[in-house]
Amino acid sequence: MTNTVLKVSNLGKDISKKSILHDINLSLKSQDIYALMGANGVGKTTLLSVLSGLVSLEKGTICINENKFDSKEISLSFQTESLYSYLNSKDNIDLLTLRPQIALDILKRLNPLEDIFSKKVKYLSYGQKQRLSLAITLSKNSLVYLLDEPTNGLDKNSADNLMTLIKEMSKNGCSFIIVSHEWEIIEKCCNRMGIISNGIIKKELSLEKDSIPIIRLKTFSTIEYDVFQDLLSENMKYQKLADDTVELLFDSNESLQNFHRELISKNILIEEWRSIKSVENWRKVYTKLLEEDKNAKYIPSRK
Repeated sequence: MTNTVLKVSNLGKDISKKSILHDINLSLKSQDIYALMGANGVGKTTLLSVLSGLVSLEKGTICINENKFDSKEISLSFQTESLYSYLNSKDNIDLLTLRPQIALDILKRLNPLEDIFSKKVKYLSYGQKQRLSLAITLSKNSLVYLLDEPTNGLDKNSADNLMTLIKEMSKNGCSFIIVSHEWEIIEKCCNRMGIISNGIIKKELSLEKDSIPIIRLKTFSTIEYDVFQDLLSENMKYQKLADDTVELLFDSNESLQNFHRELISKNILIEEWRSIKSVENWRKVYTKLLEEDKNAKYIPSRK
């Protein structure tokens, strides 16, 4: 059983007499990759800053491996503006991490075709600076890594390489909290998601607990719903998307298998049978919660 490496209890933070975070409760286990989602301005970056020790903790507690909080066990990705612009990439790495060779190796992995080691930071593009910042962050020997919009400015190959690296590090026992508005990194990496709203984590979802089978079914002809409904068990739900397409929510994998057998027995010809990822359901939950939040400023788009 994986152990809890980070436990946050009743965390609160006020800025300029305004409550930004209150009653934040969150736990992170070894190998967790946790997506932190929410509208602009709800405190996601502030929460990462408090968890990293960059901003002082005012209320609540933070424990690492059931011990007192130690910011050395947490690595926070920093803004590219924090790099030393008058130094080259290699000099920045030597100054900002105790494991420079690992950072250099990560930088090469993110973009194997690019050599920016000798270039001064002030001459780098935003994407190049982002890769340099990520390489320094991920090179540190930490238990938990906090990444704020890590794919911003990255090309497709670099973003894919980053996601592969995150999953590898997770398998080796590292844990992550990732703030992102891009659903691709959530779908490919994250096993849990927390939705923050009005200063609290309003909803948490996980692949382990929320992996309810969802199927999108398309037939070769119009679905006769009087026949179709006879195949549905009491706890199954469905939504008609078109005359020949329906989305089904099953209560168990056993119900899914029984339904499939019944379709065959009724000679209902299937043109398309597509399993909907749990993360796609997460997106629906997230969108619904944002629509309910009067202070929501955006709904992230799928890229």
